[in-house]
Amino acid sequence: MGFPRIVCQDSETVLQGFTGRSVALRVEGFDRIASGVDQVRKSGNRLFCIIVESDQPLADMEFDDRHQGVPLAVMAPALGPFRHLARHLDRLRTLNLRVYLPCDSPDNLTGLRILSSVGITCCADFRDGRTDWESLADLAAYAVLERAPHAAIEPFAFMTVNYPACRHLDWGRIFFDDPRHFLHLDACGRVALSRAELAGNCFVALSLNEIGVPAEFPPFRDRLRSWQHFFIDNHPCASCAGWRLCLGKFSQDLAANAGCAEFFTEMIDLVHRHTAAQAVPEERRLWQP
Repeated sequence: MGFPRIVCQDSETVLQGFTGRSVALRVEGFDRIASGVDQVRKSGNRLFCIIVESDQPLADMEFDDRHQGVPLAVMAPALGPFRHLARHLDRLRTLNLRVYLPCDSPDNLTGLRILSSVGITCCADFRDGRTDWESLADLAAYAVLERAPHAAIEPFAFMTVNYPACRHLDWGRIFFDDPRHFLHLDACGRVALSRAELAGNCFVALSLNEIGVPAEFPPFRDRLRSWQHFFIDNHPCASCAGWRLCLGKFSQDLAANAGCAEFFTEMIDLVHRHTAAQAVPEERRLWQP
């Protein structure tokens, strides 16, 4: 396993604190994309992607030729009026783009389905508020089983591709929240293992230099084994039928996330149904010349 990618803010000071790393750079607003790309290049690091954090709906963002070819993770609060978005669809389809919308409102769940249907890869983001698990299950069924052409909706596409080969699956990397793949830095260069811990000022190191080999760094090792505590503590999540795909991600407030167990149990079934549909019985296979 190589060194995780670094998620950090758009700061020359932070970027100059390390070199030779793969960087996911967080910028505030689409107008900072080009300068962010330039800053990463000048720092001697490699650009993995630009994370665009905006308070504007996607429909109000205007991307241009400078953004062509740049890997983009656009985190918007909402889709915005579709008639406004329609003016930019041709350009958006040419970008190396994934759009993240919070899945805490019916409008955003509808927005994700719309984006997928017009060919734009998107992601249901659990970062804010409560989740409408029933509506999210409908979106997941569309994402996994719908046969009409549409772009991927994450994290369901990731689950569908990767879960069948795993005893359990951590899909946090879709949200930059898997320390095997991403570490987060604050403005002082301190290291956190997730974006939530970064926001809560919960750090495991004062700088990247303290980490050395990640697999041998104690907080890193502890995090990778943290799932075992659900069984040691006899936590309700440990006996959940959806455990293998959830891994207790919503365990801190089960009352607020009522419905998560049913959702992930159903999601496992959706993945199995999709996998079965891909296997064409011998008697139905078309002859080959």
